[in-house]
Amino acid sequence: MATSHKGSQASPHLKSALAEFLQAHPAFQTTSFIDDLRKREFSRLDEQGHIYLDYTGGGLYADSQIREHTDMLGYRVFSNPHSTNPTSEAATELIERARSYILDYFNASPDEYVAILTSNATGAIKPVGEAYPFRPGDHYVLTFDNHNSVNGIREFARPKGAEVTYVPVIPPELRIDEGRMHRYLDQAHFDGNNLLAYPAQSNFSGVRHSLDWIKEAGELPARWAR
Repeated sequence: MATSHKGSQASPHLKSALAEFLQAHPAFQTTSFIDDLRKREFSRLDEQGHIYLDYTGGGLYADSQIREHTDMLGYRVFSNPHSTNPTSEAATELIERARSYILDYFNASPDEYVAILTSNATGAIKPVGEAYPFRPGDHYVLTFDNHNSVNGIREFARPKGAEVTYVPVIPPELRIDEGRMHRYLDQAHFDGNNLLAYPAQSNFSGVRHSLDWIKEAGELPARWAR
C-alpha cells in the first residue's frame, strides 16, 4: 500500500526519512496514483487515521460508489423484482445487468454458467454443499488455505459417504503441493461426482494459485466439478 502525508502535517524527521527512502527506492514514486486514488475515493481513511489492510477479506466502498448509488435511488423507484409492474421490472433489469457484468468479467459463457447473487461468501458456498450430489466413493478435494466456508462443504460430503482430502501448501511460499494435487485428482472414481475447491487467491496468505488446475481436472477421465 502506498501512503502519503501532507507537508504541513509531516515532521522534519519524517520528511528527511521520506527523502532518503525515495532516493534509495525511486520506483516507489510510480505508485503516486494510489495516493491520488486514496485521497479521491477513500479520504475517510485519512480523516479517521485508519490504514485498512483487509481488502482480500472485504473491500471498501469508494466515495463515487456512494454518490452514484444515492443519486440512482433518489430519482428512480424500485420494488420486489418478482413481479411484472414497472418498478419491479426496473429492479430486475439492474439485477440481470449485474449478472451479465459478472459473467463478462470472468469471461464465463452464460451457456455454461449462471451468476447467483448472495449476501456473502458463506451464503454462496453453502448451497453448493447442500445441493451437490455426493455419493459413496466420491471425492471432495480442497486445499489447506481455503476459505472456512469451503471447509464447511465437507460436512455435507462425509455423511453421504464421500472422501474428503486436503492438498497441503508448501512453505515458505505456501503454494499448492503439485505432486499431491496430481495424485489426488488421478485417484478419483471415473463415474463419481467429484468436487475440487481451491482459491484463486488465498485469503490467508495472499498467494495466487494457478488456474490451470481447473482445466486439468476437467480434462481427466474422472468426472470433476470445479
